[in-house]
Amino acid sequence: MRDLITVAQASELILSSSLRATSVSLPLENAHGRILQEPIRADRPLPPFDRVMMDGIAVSRGHLLASLPTSSPTSSPIPIEATQAAGAPQMTLQNPHAAIEVMTGAPLPNNTDCVIPLEHYQLKDGHAYLSSEATLNHYQSVHPMGSDCQQDSTLLETGTLLRAPELGIAASVGATTLSVSKLPRLTILSTGDEVIPPSETPRPEQIRQSHPTVLTHLLQSHQLAEPQHLHLPDQQAALETAIKEQLHHSDFIVLTGGISKGKFDYVAPALRKLCGEPLFHGVQQRPGKPLAYWRYNNTQIFALPGNPVSVLATTARYLLPALTQYLGRPPRQCSLPLQTDIHWPSPLTGLLPSKLHDHGLLLETNFNSGDYISLRGIDGFAEASPGTHKHAKHFIFYPI
Repeated sequence: MRDLITVAQASELILSSSLRATSVSLPLENAHGRILQEPIRADRPLPPFDRVMMDGIAVSRGHLLASLPTSSPTSSPIPIEATQAAGAPQMTLQNPHAAIEVMTGAPLPNNTDCVIPLEHYQLKDGHAYLSSEATLNHYQSVHPMGSDCQQDSTLLETGTLLRAPELGIAASVGATTLSVSKLPRLTILSTGDEVIPPSETPRPEQIRQSHPTVLTHLLQSHQLAEPQHLHLPDQQAALETAIKEQLHHSDFIVLTGGISKGKFDYVAPALRKLCGEPLFHGVQQRPGKPLAYWRYNNTQIFALPGNPVSVLATTARYLLPALTQYLGRPPRQCSLPLQTDIHWPSPLTGLLPSKLHDHGLLLETNFNSGDYISLRGIDGFAEASPGTHKHAKHFIFYPI
């Protein structure tokens, strides 16, 4: 490894070398969790008409006020002229001293400007009798045309994460095909002769692989990539063959293990032979010190250390932010306060397993990077500066 660089320097090198995703068109029903690449605009004013907000009667306020006796307005019957249903063409009040029954969501009839809710009158023999609680205010219980937005207003900006509410907005303006960021092709290359598939029974010296399961489900659950997985033996020739092939097919390559200085660690030599020198190899952090990163043509290559905590910590701190930037998504990290004291005397930056608790963080500082059981229940990783020993300090949190 070269001289170790700082966490901030490693992050800057990765993000500054990142490409941006191209776009792809998807049907509305398949776009959940994706990033919008073109703005969505209103195809007409919203609401597109003066919309009735409550079941009741629509009246001409001025004419009705003039016709009701001031001494006993509640005793004067108001004739019901017609019924305006939701979805029916807009009606017109013919008699300005009468009323039209209206349903929620219906267009406000022409020649009316006030809706009296049905709770404030009684119907009898085709007439409405107002109660003492009835009011007659201009545009009462009416959602005015264009009050939400005007035609051609931008409703969803480029870069919007499409969740259920945003998809509902798209549907409301007829945007049935959406331009979204194309998910990157990402290949996970795990290494290690001691590693076997989860379905097999290991010998005493073997372990079942977990990294591909963790990474695949993490990336798929956040709609960050379309991952595939290949496992390779600890042989430089096999590594070179696989990497060379994936350089033609993958936007991202993520290798786990084989990046340290061990006798059978062939990842760095293979990548140097194929891609030249890395942008960095070695970061002042724990866990994950041997992390290395290459950018080769249009492919970003992350060589992660092999221990389980290191894999997940470096994924949260570096890989996920790189993928979100690639897709045009806003960063997911945030600053949160600690819920307990912390003692991190290490000269290296800590990427500490963390749980969310009462809008703050509970950090685990006593962990072994090979102890995958310690990852149970965590929500992400917090970044602790070297030699931290403080209470209630805010930490940058990287969720998983």
